[in-house]
Amino acid sequence: MPKYLIYPLYAAVFAVILLVCVPRKDIQRLSIYGIIFGGVFEVILHMLGKLAGLYGWYDHGPLGYKGIQIFSPVSWGIFFILYFYFLPKYKPLNYIYMVVAIMFSILYTNLVISLGVFYCYDRFFVPLIAFTIWFSAATWGYYRLNNFIDKKEKSNS
Repeated sequence: MPKYLIYPLYAAVFAVILLVCVPRKDIQRLSIYGIIFGGVFEVILHMLGKLAGLYGWYDHGPLGYKGIQIFSPVSWGIFFILYFYFLPKYKPLNYIYMVVAIMFSILYTNLVISLGVFYCYDRFFVPLIAFTIWFSAATWGYYRLNNFIDKKEKSNS
């Protein structure tokens, strides 16, 4: 199997997990959050990482555009739908949940580095910094947008 097919495989696995674990109504509700905080943030972070020379893909074959593997933002978007669906509402559980998600994301990064499809300047600190910023911004943004939408719906009722 060509290495560039690893990301479509990951996206398919995440999609199956999503369909099994999350009700369709919640998938629809959380899709915009997954697109914004998963897919769009993934593209932005990888453009910045590529420009800085910190990380990027070795070989994305025909499934890439401008140095970005097309299925990576898709799989991160699906991942963040799952992440937000299971995100606890209360402190400190949400902080513990976020730290665990960051650690598993670092493990995931090390897996794709070991598979030879991704390179990174450092296997721990660069992903730790990137994922901490990413997950903190995504979690904060999700809570803010969710509260805004809830207040708007209550005022329209």
